[in-house]
Amino acid sequence: MRVTLVKGDMLLELDPCAGGAVSKLKHRDLDVLRPAPERVGPAFDPLKYSAFAMVPFVGRIHDAGFQVNEREIHLHANLPPEPHAIHGHGWQDVWKVESQSKTRASLSYYHAADAWPWTYKARQDFQLSDTRLSVELSVENLSDTPMPAGLGWHPYFSREGATLIVPTTHVWSVDSETGSNAPAPVKITDDLSRARIVDDMTLDTSYSVDAGTIEINWPTHGVSIKSDPVFEHATIFVPPGEDYFCAEPITHAPNAVNSDLAEDVTGLKWLAPGDTLSGKIKLTVIH
Repeated sequence: MRVTLVKGDMLLELDPCAGGAVSKLKHRDLDVLRPAPERVGPAFDPLKYSAFAMVPFVGRIHDAGFQVNEREIHLHANLPPEPHAIHGHGWQDVWKVESQSKTRASLSYYHAADAWPWTYKARQDFQLSDTRLSVELSVENLSDTPMPAGLGWHPYFSREGATLIVPTTHVWSVDSETGSNAPAPVKITDDLSRARIVDDMTLDTSYSVDAGTIEINWPTHGVSIKSDPVFEHATIFVPPGEDYFCAEPITHAPNAVNSDLAEDVTGLKWLAPGDTLSGKIKLTVIH
């Protein structure tokens, strides 16, 4: 069963059984996010939805493995044919509806330790206003050892006529063979902090970003995405030959759990037992 919230001209539809994903976000007759297809039965493809949460990590963990205190962790490669683990667990699983009103809903996801050797609980708290969707993401470490953690939100937008502004400071270059990565200053030709035509770009790239707002504009309307400071990175995904693109607020850089760089560079958090990482993202429609 899908969950529908309405406030003024805004309508949000969630699909808890399909990765806790957003299946529709509308302002009047406008699809603010790409609408998901109708789903019949339990099967779903989160990559066809409007937006989904990434937890307890974002992006790819190279070859689905990393090391903690000399212990080798081997995860499931969850997006064949890629050999990597990507975007955590919640986006491919069922979420529970914790609460719901006309304008608010809370979804939770419980993950018992398995190949990922920590138990945790994640939440998504949604709130609608007349022109805004607020999403607060959180993950709590329920294990008795520190857990690496990250959060992200993966929305899909129509690319036709779109321009994009992201306050990028550094670009993360990932070696496809080894997974190693490092930030480099953004070159003028790659700078997204000035308006760029989305159709002119092909990207699957993560950036360090200044505190600020991601701005997307179309001839008919605009969208701003304002995130809490914990979302100090962003991934921009503009695949060739598709009619969509993604502008994703994220808390850490790709493959951060395998990085030798300091946590204040990668953004990766290590949560002590009982600790919670959280942050809010506000998407505002501008007419």
